[in-house]
Amino acid sequence: MRAHIGQRGLGRPVVVHALAAATGFTLGEATGHLAVAMLATVVAGLAAHLADRTGQQRRTDAAERRYRTLVEELPLITYIDSPDTATESASYISPQLNEILGYSVEEWQTVPNFFADHLHPEDRERVREAQRAARQSGEPLELEYRYLARDGRIVWLRDSYTIVRDDDGKPWYTQGFAVDITAAKASERYREELLRQTQLQNNRLLELDRMKDELVALVSHELRTPLTSIRGYLELLLDEARDAGLGATHVDWLNIIDRNAVRLLRLVEDLLLKAQDAAGTIALDRTDVDISAVVEHCIQVGGPVAKARGIALHGESEELAPVSGDPVRLGQVIDNLVSNALKFTPPGGRVDVRAYSHEAGIRIEVADTGVGIPEAEQHRLFERFYRTSQAESEAVPGAGLGLSIAKAIVEGHGGAISCRSSDGVGTTLVVELPLAGPVESAA
Repeated sequence: MRAHIGQRGLGRPVVVHALAAATGFTLGEATGHLAVAMLATVVAGLAAHLADRTGQQRRTDAAERRYRTLVEELPLITYIDSPDTATESASYISPQLNEILGYSVEEWQTVPNFFADHLHPEDRERVREAQRAARQSGEPLELEYRYLARDGRIVWLRDSYTIVRDDDGKPWYTQGFAVDITAAKASERYREELLRQTQLQNNRLLELDRMKDELVALVSHELRTPLTSIRGYLELLLDEARDAGLGATHVDWLNIIDRNAVRLLRLVEDLLLKAQDAAGTIALDRTDVDISAVVEHCIQVGGPVAKARGIALHGESEELAPVSGDPVRLGQVIDNLVSNALKFTPPGGRVDVRAYSHEAGIRIEVADTGVGIPEAEQHRLFERFYRTSQAESEAVPGAGLGLSIAKAIVEGHGGAISCRSSDGVGTTLVVELPLAGPVESAA
């Protein structure tokens, strides 16, 4: 029976009392005196009860010491208070109060309204209202607020507490903890200020970039008119050079002036186009364009340069549906890509231009067997004024506008441009263009 009781787990007091009673009755039966037996039973039971109470108290005290030690070693303030006291003073508050805020436990517990009086004035009403609402609703509360420390510092606390209810479900007391988050708040303020300063700088840079684009557009526009006039008069001079009696040397000089005027006019046009692109006002004279014819014309234009450099230039195109676009601008794209390929392909190399149908549009590829582009530089290839390390080291002529202009024109046509390249192997630039209209399937 005792074994059974022990196995059912009725508790140590019940087992002890049962053993004491059994001992008393056994003693009474042995002496033959029932009163003595009853007295012995009562005494034995009382002694067992007192011993058990003492043991329980010792265990409770030991547990409390362990938990108190744990709580008082945590890097936060732990507290217990009653939601119904007039002064709302804490029944218990951990000694970290002194380390974090500089106040003693005694003054915190004895001075009325100590907590509320030392809240930062700008946070006081907000915190008190939130606490009152939480106590009425019984819902947990988490707040961040500033508190005035003894030495005048402002300490940021994150305060979290819950309402404990009694057996009738009424608020009994609150328990919680407060963590010093001053350092985190300082970091947060620093980060916010840094972000604000960065935003201001970005806005300023954007404004400067806009002003620069406007200046470039204005200057380019002003330069285009006199350059066009210079070229016109140069053409007249060259046409009448023989009749004017100019010698061959002077004619050569005029041709050099003309070529440089063409280069300068082309640069001005490129700058104007980039300014239009930046302003979102790029002008395209759209019509149905035969890409095969544009590719063929670009091969013819690039042929003499390729021949002079000992590079094989080939074009290949199938019969293609028309593209809705500006034929001059699309020709400028292919010219730029071919020109770049010829610049960076050594003698004996090859440049291939291919145009073919691809998915719902047309794909144009300009592939070379040149020096290639390092992978680390490819993501910047279409940036305005960007020149690769190879172009810089070998002093290859150019302003770094060709590919950025090609990208602007292609995207203005609703297409896309991309690059495939390996350092030392070669480069392929790919242009994707949409068709002029829906493709009709063959019957």
